[in-house]
Amino acid sequence: MRSLWKKLLIILFLNSIFFCELQATENIITKLLILDKSSSSKYELEFSNTFEFRNLSFELVSCKSIEFEKYLDTAALLKISQNNNIFIGWFFKYTDRLNLYSNKIYEISLINC
Repeated sequence: MRSLWKKLLIILFLNSIFFCELQATENIITKLLILDKSSSSKYELEFSNTFEFRNLSFELVSCKSIEFEKYLDTAALLKISQNNNIFIGWFFKYTDRLNLYSNKIYEISLINC
């Protein structure tokens, strides 16, 4: 019986942490710059939690400030869904070389979060 209570308390604790993180990301406005390579068009998206753009679906998971030796960078953990493909990864504002998302049509950059 005691182990059941421990498991229940752990589940409630983890649930409360997840809920607090979810509420914190709801207030954050994320700005992305999308370059459509096929038409050479630029689009600036602004959203707080989820956003649909053509056949792409964006979801903000987390936003952090990261301090490197010489500068401060902003990083956003995004979940990008396209058809049945799902990508989850970090996008950096200043060190865009670290952005690992690749797509034949779209190039995505983080402006702010």
